Amino acid sequence: MALNHQRRTDKWWETEYSDYIHSYLQYHEVKWRMVYGARSPQIHLRPVLIKTIRSIAKTCEMSNVCVHLAVTLMDFFMDNHDLKFDTIMLVSFACLTLAAKIEEHCLKIPKLNTMQNVISKDVTNSHFRKVEMKILMFFEFNVAVPTVAHFIEFYKDHFFCDSDFYHNEFANILKDKFNRMILSYQDASLESIKLISYNPSMVAASIILTTRHTLGLVPCWTPQLRKVTGYLKKDLVQCCSLLGRNVMQHRKFVPIDEGYLSSSPGFQSPIIMASKKKRSHIDVPNIILSKRTAF
Repeated sequence: MALNHQRRTDKWWETEYSDYIHSYLQYHEVKWRMVYGARSPQIHLRPVLIKTIRSIAKTCEMSNVCVHLAVTLMDFFMDNHDLKFDTIMLVSFACLTLAAKIEEHCLKIPKLNTMQNVISKDVTNSHFRKVEMKILMFFEFNVAVPTVAHFIEFYKDHFFCDSDFYHNEFANILKDKFNRMILSYQDASLESIKLISYNPSMVAASIILTTRHTLGLVPCWTPQLRKVTGYLKKDLVQCCSLLGRNVMQHRKFVPIDEGYLSSSPGFQSPIIMASKKKRSHIDVPNIILSKRTAF
């Protein structure tokens, strides 16, 4: 989240208070967490909505953190409302503008005319503000919530350990593959419905674990990462498995084996590799926190 500091940086994970902020974000993610039931009648439109949000965010040069927050708000709002077909796109755009008002500079907040090609031209600014207010009231104005992208930025700084660079000539290759994989797995986590039920910090930690394993880094879960995230490797079992299934299903990214510290080409879950026993995933909860309402 965009927090100011005397070092004049808006990156909280680069400040001397990063550990304290991380602890608060983990506390806040549990306190804020709502039950997700995957019950929206329009859930089949979710991939299209995410694609639209990404497209607008790219045009307006928004951060990945902003995109994740927008999708989080959209998911939980849709899960508790029966939205009309001509309203759902407007709701997704409103979630993006709310996220941008929290995470971005005011100049990057998208305008209503940005969406004129996908929503009715009859929608006025007044109508759009009412949609924003409807979303804010549903969340009781508590929309500044931590997402996977917030935690990833902090965990990335602790990704490597000294033993990872015993071949200095391959350091740049390793870092390049690391950056591409992290972004790819973040995209995969955003598209997975089943991962919504997990705490964002756990999903972020699972992305780090999966990336280190795919790169062939040993150990794949270092003592430093265990200390920083607060998770043991065994805590990430099912989350890693779900992430791996989603990556293979959508084929968003297939890492190329360039011969450096890679035990095997392509994605392989660090949990599945370590156990011969087949694990079943947790079914998405079949309940909803609040009463569904038509909108």
